[in-house]
Amino acid sequence: MTTASRHQDTLASHAVCAAAGARDSVRTAQFFLRMLSGAEYWGRPLEPLGQTPGGSVPVPPDIRPGGFLLAALVSKLARIADRLTTWSVNLSIALFAPEWRKLPSPFTHGIMSEVARAIRADSFLVNPLFNAYFYRAAIHILRRYRTPPFLVLEHRVDAARRTLLAEIGAGLNGSEPDFLAHAIVALVDVAPVARAGKPRDQSVIAKSAEQNVAVYAIACVALLFAGQGKPTEELDEDQFFAVVGALIAPRLPTISTLVAHRDVQGLAKELAEIQTMY
Repeated sequence: MTTASRHQDTLASHAVCAAAGARDSVRTAQFFLRMLSGAEYWGRPLEPLGQTPGGSVPVPPDIRPGGFLLAALVSKLARIADRLTTWSVNLSIALFAPEWRKLPSPFTHGIMSEVARAIRADSFLVNPLFNAYFYRAAIHILRRYRTPPFLVLEHRVDAARRTLLAEIGAGLNGSEPDFLAHAIVALVDVAPVARAGKPRDQSVIAKSAEQNVAVYAIACVALLFAGQGKPTEELDEDQFFAVVGALIAPRLPTISTLVAHRDVQGLAKELAEIQTMY
């Protein structure tokens, strides 16, 4: 039995997955609450009216009063439940883990090696660095290109981490593009972005049908570019993700094809070519 397979069967590893699943249960419930909070506006042309959910909108003539009142009641109850859930989650984080939502900065010197080593890390209370970076980076990237609500599942990121541990072992044993190529394929396979929301603009990244490919290509290339410690005073993480997205947009179809064919070597070569552009 290999070290990797023994590691995957440890109680700590399963506990990390269970903890991530429990957090995802809350996130999923909150996602559907936010979907239901707009129930009274479903099927109604808000944009031409210049309205947004939460504002006053004339009742369309084809909606029966009883049906409208029920939809309005569902929306109101969902908004109340969402506020209570958000308040309780925020309070818990503030009390027990104030750094929980902080994105591990891709500008941190040596972050690539730290993320690679972290595929062996198990912690029930604190996200392994691999999980923390790829979970939170996805949320930051989606906020730039898509409209909420969207749903990213942490336990799927953890599944990708464990897959990488079994496939390539711990640490950055090959080149950086090679590690990231494996990471993109593993992450796309498990699809942590379960719901991506609607496109915010007409960009290639926003309108891509494969949001897991687009999101994790940006997250990985950001690591590739920024891991040497670029000064954050010049550019913050969100701005940097936007720059990376614009840079790789013309190459996204090629990346998607390579990922679909699970061509890790070709993907590593593509990432190495992108690296030379920076």
